[in-house]
Amino acid sequence: MKKSRIFGSVGLISAAALTLVACGKDNNKSNSNDAKTANKFSQTVPKKAVKQGGTVKIAIETDSPFTGIFSDEISMTQIDANVARPADESLFDTDDNYRIND
Repeated sequence: MKKSRIFGSVGLISAAALTLVACGKDNNKSNSNDAKTANKFSQTVPKKAVKQGGTVKIAIETDSPFTGIFSDEISMTQIDANVARPADESLFDTDDNYRIND
């Protein structure tokens, strides 16, 4: 009885020590290299002149054929959802609990 308590206590302390060691700080040099690489990139986006008018042309490339189903309830592919998204507007504005907002 006394030996089992001692072994149980030693096992518990060993498990706690191993857990703390596993969660300790990692001193890899790759973290410092990542910080040096990140400093090479610009922190701001350059300002460009805004173009008026024009047409935006988009292409979606896929291996499977386009099914043409624009209903969210029966659409099975992400391609159909991506194509239908610009025209998919709800009649009423709702909150996170699907209650209609005034």
